[in-house]
Amino acid sequence: MLIQRLRDNSDGLIAKIIVGLIIVVFALFGFGSITTFLVPVAKVATVNGTDISQQEMEVAVERSRRIQLSQGAAPEEIDEDRLRQNVLQSLVNRALLSQQTEDLGLGFSDQALDLEIVQTPAFQVDGVFNAQQFQLVINSAGFTAVSYRQEMRRDKEFQQLVTAIRGSSFLTEMDAERATNLSRQTRDIAFLRVDTDSLSETINVDETEIQAFYDANAALFVTEEMVDLEYVELSLTDLMEEVQVVESELATFFEETKGIYSTDERRRLAHILIEVSDAVDDTAARTKAEGIYARIKDGEVFDDLAREFSDDPGSAQNGGDLGFNVSGTFVPEFEATAFDLNLNQVSEPTKTEFGYHIIKLLGMEEAKIPELADIRDKVEKDYRQSLAEDEFVTRSKELDEIAFESADLQVPAEELNLEIKRTGLLPRSSQEGIMASSAVALAAFTPDVLLDRNNSPIIAVSPNHNVVVRIGRHQESQVQPFLEVRAQIRETLVTEKATTLAESQAGEMVEMLNSGSITRYVADQYGLEWTVNGAVMRNQPGLDQAILREAFSLPRPLEGTKTIGMTMLPDGDAVVISVTNVKNGTESAADGQLKQLARILGSQQGNADFQEFQESLVARASVSRVN
Repeated sequence: MLIQRLRDNSDGLIAKIIVGLIIVVFALFGFGSITTFLVPVAKVATVNGTDISQQEMEVAVERSRRIQLSQGAAPEEIDEDRLRQNVLQSLVNRALLSQQTEDLGLGFSDQALDLEIVQTPAFQVDGVFNAQQFQLVINSAGFTAVSYRQEMRRDKEFQQLVTAIRGSSFLTEMDAERATNLSRQTRDIAFLRVDTDSLSETINVDETEIQAFYDANAALFVTEEMVDLEYVELSLTDLMEEVQVVESELATFFEETKGIYSTDERRRLAHILIEVSDAVDDTAARTKAEGIYARIKDGEVFDDLAREFSDDPGSAQNGGDLGFNVSGTFVPEFEATAFDLNLNQVSEPTKTEFGYHIIKLLGMEEAKIPELADIRDKVEKDYRQSLAEDEFVTRSKELDEIAFESADLQVPAEELNLEIKRTGLLPRSSQEGIMASSAVALAAFTPDVLLDRNNSPIIAVSPNHNVVVRIGRHQESQVQPFLEVRAQIRETLVTEKATTLAESQAGEMVEMLNSGSITRYVADQYGLEWTVNGAVMRNQPGLDQAILREAFSLPRPLEGTKTIGMTMLPDGDAVVISVTNVKNGTESAADGQLKQLARILGSQQGNADFQEFQESLVARASVSRVN
């Protein structure tokens, strides 16, 4: 009825308003936006009034999961709860930073964004931007072209904020000199080391303790579940070897794919850009560009003028050099001029949407169309691969179907002329052979394969390597018998007791020294000898790093006194440390070194400032999470 009334009154003011709003929605957000405006969007959190949608969360979770898998993590190793918690916190942090960039009016232009994308190595093939490569890379990361540009723009705005905060931190040369003197500080260090190996000889562990530890910690002595897999495999490399090369067909293949082996003409260009902007009108920019061009014609060096005047920060520092590029890289007006120049010729100012360009041709690489004889090995390899890829897909499908219908691997092996191989007993965590593939390990321990003893579905070990597996032998996990692990348990208990005793004795020595006992007397009480090192620096070679860290973290003692501390070493030994005679470095650093150190320390302080800034945003934010 509503639709009918709308149709009947389509010439009315209300209908025109509604239609107008629909058109605006389509124009701004696309056809998919209608459901957005009509259906409530599920959300996972609200940050200062801005919602984080469930869809945004799921996309980010999947992207993070892909990253972990690409870095070698097995699917079962990914903690889903922790993953989602970390992703949500990351989205909250990004929302807070995004709100800050909006409040500050930060932005990143479309032209600059396009330039960043074109110059990104991951999107290039042979040094040139490739649209298919761009789509492949961003799609593998879970982005569309639009969403990638949005995320990239947001990251660039964040980068401006980060740079501003980090760049606002600095240290004076006086601060740097003080830090230098502290870094060159020396301390006289003496220490007593309580050796757990010596104490272990005095430790008694009876059978009751060993048995009690075994009973209480049975999970520590469980062997891994293991499988011995039978498998058959298909490899693209093996199929390539089977391809019979027919010379006439190879020649036809080369003619059909010659463009792959050809290279377009490339030109090495340099330019000086004078931008037209709100601050610089067209006339002023053109006048400035013509003045620079006149100076070049009068003999001044192009590189020097580019460094001084070019408004393109990416190339100005290199004398305007843009490197080698093929036709189609730049905007049409720029290319029309650039690809009409002779070697070392400089163009008059050329107008584009970015401003006025003075262009110089620095070098040329002619287009190359090779002959088959020159690159036969490469073409033959590609020819073999093109034929083998089709065969690989066909045989993989056959293997999957036959294995599904077979009770074992004998039939698939015979029909496809494959060899049945075995892995030997390996645990799930093994990185040996095909078990190094997380997909194989996961399939081997599924109920269908492990318990029902069926052939697995076909498994991609890699894009060009497929296998089908079945259980040849299964060894369940089991608790090791007490007698097998008795010696191991005794050693563990002895080490634990020796470490505890060493820590206790070190604590007693610290108390005695702090109470005024003479250092020699304390050492004699425990049968130890002081190791004395004079004028030790923070990075002193030959001394344990744990001892140095503790020694330089102790308070500076008063003149004629000592400061006492203790630390535990990774091997369980305890160390009592005495620090005396602390002296700061007095050698003055060169002015250049001080300036460099001031920049480094200022950068470190800037990183800390930004971290504090982020923490303050979270502390002050109104964040509600939807469970």
